[in-house]
Amino acid sequence: MKSTLSLFSGLTRHEERVGVWRLAALMLLLTVATAAAEPRLALVIGNGAYQEAPLKNPVNDARDMAAKLRELGFQVIERFDANRQTLRQALREFEQGLRQQRGVGLFYYAGHGVQLKGQNYLIPVGVDIRQEFEVPDEALDADAVLRAMEAAGNQLNIVILDACRNNPFVRGVGGGGRGLARMDGPVGTFIAYATAPGAISQDGNGRNSPYTRGLLAAMSAPGLSLEQVFKQVLVAVEQETGGTQIPWVASSLRGDFFFKPSLASPLAPTPKEPPTSAGAVDPPTTGAKEPAGRQPEETASTPSGSGPAPAAADSPAPKTAFLEPALVENDNQGVAISRHPVSLEHYRRFADATGRVAPAPASDSVEDPVRVTWREAMDYAAWLTATSKRTYRLPTESEWERAVQGKQDSQSPAGEEREWTCSEYRRNYEGQEQRCAEQLPKAVTIRVDTGRAGADPLSEDLAFRLVRVP
Repeated sequence: MKSTLSLFSGLTRHEERVGVWRLAALMLLLTVATAAAEPRLALVIGNGAYQEAPLKNPVNDARDMAAKLRELGFQVIERFDANRQTLRQALREFEQGLRQQRGVGLFYYAGHGVQLKGQNYLIPVGVDIRQEFEVPDEALDADAVLRAMEAAGNQLNIVILDACRNNPFVRGVGGGGRGLARMDGPVGTFIAYATAPGAISQDGNGRNSPYTRGLLAAMSAPGLSLEQVFKQVLVAVEQETGGTQIPWVASSLRGDFFFKPSLASPLAPTPKEPPTSAGAVDPPTTGAKEPAGRQPEETASTPSGSGPAPAAADSPAPKTAFLEPALVENDNQGVAISRHPVSLEHYRRFADATGRVAPAPASDSVEDPVRVTWREAMDYAAWLTATSKRTYRLPTESEWERAVQGKQDSQSPAGEEREWTCSEYRRNYEGQEQRCAEQLPKAVTIRVDTGRAGADPLSEDLAFRLVRVP
């Protein structure tokens, strides 16, 4: 630090500030250069020449996506109208490339896809599927893509499936369902669907499908994180399709990724002092304990250092306004836990934004805790993280227990609901109570005040609360 400050010795206060900002700009440019230098490899597939129910746009979508990815620094393996053997060979080539480079991996598929008993299959060109039992032999298991990425030891993987189009293969498959089923990838994986699990997307009337058209546009915008890119895609597709198609994502990324990092530098102006006029709006204090007698369910908040202060009371709230649950600091753990379980009213905002169906209320009050499956609770936390730009998740069993131990005041976490944690359940304490499960466990630890038990993650009658991680 001393050596850095010595660069600005002898300068006026204004010159020193400008120097600091220029140094920050240089560091930003070095960061961008490092990100751009990270190896990037993509496998892009477009299948449209099906004998039954051909599609006109997937090859266009794939060609345009391959061109865009090359523009963004990816090496691209591309296949069009590929049969099953071609798909398998391309996937093998992709895995070998990832294993050698260990950078960013991206898999993009446009074409027919089908789910069978909760498993997703990508349909090659030239298949002859007449019975349900033939699907695994004729199609490519979509999980094979995730397994290939995991086998390569890649740290960041992106899977994009524009493969939920209505197709004839479901009609002959008794165990099939609409659209694709949700998939869970290893840590460091981002999976994007053209529409919500179980729903159907559109092929489109122009050169590209609505989903790929929106994605190509959003990927071109500099400075957008991966999550922000797909937020823009959601808005664009929702508007174009009149709300009939809502894209969906599932993420377990550890950090940020940018298709096109911003080169804008914070040079120039000396930062202004915070406004002190009578009309200024104080920033919200999130994570702090509320005084006794004042325990609002939600407080409007803005991520620290990342945007303007909240609008004045007489200004209309933006549609994407983020409302944080009232939090209680969890001493010595560095996290804050929500005082109350997530309410049905809060969950409905998530359901409306993602095209889900919220559970029916158990009473006339929307303030009652929502009761959902473990995966739905985890999805809510991921959505809130993407919406707020802060990190939320379910509490571990250990965090939940410490939050209520020895606390009887009005600011303690309240409620007697059976609630999810993110920890895998085991009868004995073996360390799993201190961490979140990375994949769907056979049993999840649930809490009731200071008690603990295990529950099937598919149970639909449990409440949940959140912790916010700094």
